[in-house]
Amino acid sequence: PGSASAAAGSDSFTMPAGCQGFRDRSDATLVREAGEATSDFALSNLTNCNVRLLSTSRALWIRGLKGCTVYAVPVGGSIYLTECHNCTIVIGSRQMRMHTSTDCSLFLHVASHPIIEHCSALRVAPYPELPLELHAAWAAAGLQPDKNSWNQVDDFDWLKQSQSPNWSVMADEQAAEERLKLPSLLVGPSPHVED
Repeated sequence: PGSASAAAGSDSFTMPAGCQGFRDRSDATLVREAGEATSDFALSNLTNCNVRLLSTSRALWIRGLKGCTVYAVPVGGSIYLTECHNCTIVIGSRQMRMHTSTDCSLFLHVASHPIIEHCSALRVAPYPELPLELHAAWAAAGLQPDKNSWNQVDDFDWLKQSQSPNWSVMADEQAAEERLKLPSLLVGPSPHVED
C-alpha cells in the first residue's frame, strides 16, 4: 500500500469519458490535422510513436508514453501528463501539470508556472518558433507568444528555495540539438483519430 497522496496523484489525471485521441499504439506516426474539433484530446499508452497535433484543444491529456516524440500547437486550457518516460514533448498551454514521469525533454510555453510531482530527470527549454502557417494557433489558444513561464517550474516534491534536482534547464547547445530532431509540424500522413 502506497501513501494516500501518491495514490491520489496517480489518479488525478482522469481523462474525460468519450475524449478523442490516439491510444494503444506502437511504432506509428500519428497526426491530428489543423482545423479539427477543439474538444479535449488524449494520448494514451503509446510506445515509440511520433505524434503531431496541429489542431488546438480545450485540454490535452497525456498518459503512459514511452520513447515518444509529441509536437503540439498550443492548447487553450491545460495539459496533464502522467507516466511519460524517455520522451521529447513540445507543448504550449495556460497550465501544465506533470506527474510520475522520468527522463523527458520538454519544450514549453506555459502562461502559469509548470507544475511537476513525483518526476525526475526532466529537461526544459522554451517552445520553438511555430511555422508561419500555424501562427494563428496562438490566438486560437488565447496565448501570447511573448509571455512564457517555461523555466519557472514548481516541483511539489521540492519545496526548498534551492534548485530542485528533478528538473533542469537545457543548455542552449542541447536544446538546439533536440530541436533539430523534431519532426516538421507541416509534413505527415492523414490523421487516424480513435474514439
